[in-house]
Amino acid sequence: MNLKVLIVTPYFPPIINGPSLYVYNLVEELVKKGICISVHTIEFPEETQKQLNMTRYEVRRFKYVFDPRRTLHDQPISFTYIMQTIKRSDHFDVIHIHDFPKVSNDILVLTLKKLKPGIPVILTPHGAGSPTPAHKFSSNLYWSIGIPWKVLRSVDHLIAVSPLQGKLFAKIYGCDKVSTILEAIPPYYFVEEPSIIENGKLKILFIGRMAQEKGVKVLLYAVHEAKKYLGRNIELRCIGPDYGYLREAQRIINELKLNNVAKILGPLPEEEKIKNLDWCDVLVLPSYYEAFGLPLIEAMARGKPVIATKTVGGMSLVKHGETGFLVEIGDWLGIAHWLLHLQNDSELKYQMGRKALKHARQFSMRRMVEQHIELYRSLCVHASTELIYVSSDNPRIF
Repeated sequence: MNLKVLIVTPYFPPIINGPSLYVYNLVEELVKKGICISVHTIEFPEETQKQLNMTRYEVRRFKYVFDPRRTLHDQPISFTYIMQTIKRSDHFDVIHIHDFPKVSNDILVLTLKKLKPGIPVILTPHGAGSPTPAHKFSSNLYWSIGIPWKVLRSVDHLIAVSPLQGKLFAKIYGCDKVSTILEAIPPYYFVEEPSIIENGKLKILFIGRMAQEKGVKVLLYAVHEAKKYLGRNIELRCIGPDYGYLREAQRIINELKLNNVAKILGPLPEEEKIKNLDWCDVLVLPSYYEAFGLPLIEAMARGKPVIATKTVGGMSLVKHGETGFLVEIGDWLGIAHWLLHLQNDSELKYQMGRKALKHARQFSMRRMVEQHIELYRSLCVHASTELIYVSSDNPRIF
């Protein structure tokens, strides 16, 4: 059976962020396995990042009518993205939608299941997948009116990207509707041995959106605290696009007098991101919520220890005291403590890097792709069986 899968994602290269790279790598590997893939995404003409190779499959980009990313933390709203996906859905065996809750994706799911109930729809949230205290007022309001819950009940299958998220979904929606498929990173991320470059300076890296929920303020206060003990022997680099928090982050940097140690680099191509991973001593991900936390695995694959908050992703990925350290959400003093602890013990940094590298190897791209293909095929078989039953008007199946 030659599977035809439509991947629907608001972000796809040249947009570079965690979900877009995850989807890009998944698509590339699915194509290698002989799966017929088409991608529907939203066009961002202002982006000028390096275009990746996408010649072996169709990518359709649709213009948006409204972009609330910097204010409401949502994907741009595109009616053609929704309508063209519905129009072309009959040409595919499976529709796999990435990112949730997002207005355009949510409208798409509910409309698809209303008009085309026989086509299996899979959803990979890439976010918390449920309301959290860290969400903005607008996000909590959106959850309170019930649309996200209706979307989750409507899809045929949910893919959780971490074990803790999988347990949460299974408890709410049932084990038969949920699969846990760990996110993975490409083989080129992995090093043979950790490399810690000692020059007397503690080098800290943050990778993620410049957004309040990513804990940027918490990290800046932690660096300010550590700087009291290290002076100028500390440096922070932040990589990622601005989601409305850049101006506030710069204000905090000025207020705390961190201009000489904190650098905001913006979004960078993959090769530059990897160079910065090699440069750093430790990666810090101080998010208020995180379903997975891909930068944690990327850093571990380069043999680096990590510090993360106790989010779903952080607790799923970090072994406290072995591959890195876990702190309570918002605990900038805790982050500062572990930063200083690492700076004072070079052997600890190296040994943690070795354990982190070993831990990261379980996030196999090959296994992730195989699990997706198995799920696609099982849903297609189930959908075909249901169609046969319905066409035979056999009342016993109801």
